[in-house]
Amino acid sequence: MFDSLKLLDGELFLYLNGLHSTLTDELMYNISRVWVFFPLFAWWLYLVFRKCGWKKTLLLAAFMGLLVGFTDQSSNQVKHGVKRYRPSHNLEIMDRIHILHDYKGGQYGFFSGHSANCFGIAMLLFLLFSRQSLWFRSLFFLWAAITAYSRIYLGVHYPSDIFIGFLVGLFWGYIVYRLIQFTFKKYFNEPVAI
Repeated sequence: MFDSLKLLDGELFLYLNGLHSTLTDELMYNISRVWVFFPLFAWWLYLVFRKCGWKKTLLLAAFMGLLVGFTDQSSNQVKHGVKRYRPSHNLEIMDRIHILHDYKGGQYGFFSGHSANCFGIAMLLFLLFSRQSLWFRSLFFLWAAITAYSRIYLGVHYPSDIFIGFLVGLFWGYIVYRLIQFTFKKYFNEPVAI
């Protein structure tokens, strides 16, 4: 059964990686780079500031950093423990992969740190922005999904890398959200709801 899942994962990867065009190549390459989203992060931070003020915003930003630390370190520990080659480093399929700008990522890819980071942030923001519309809050997950897909598009992650990163991100996002609520209730006598 494990071999069947591995084969399906590889075939799905090759299909999704093959859905490329010159129009989307540079877009996906840049989406995969975190700095591109700094204006979006700044806007989200501004929305938090407007509701909470500087003190609480800085505390929430610190928790966001903690979240990224949890997701990133989880990914790195598992990558170096499992040692599953990225598609771009897999000798069996690397000649069939669409790669841009010779970007191949590190040697190991299970599970995706980008996916864990983005879905962790999306989960946390989804929960924190509880007073906003479901449509608005769903945009956090759309951003995370596009960023995660860009990793398959670039040939550096299998779909299973993305899926496990998704689950890990949701887990850590929820844990950090609970830590935030505990902290705010203890020190500010109120939960956070933006």
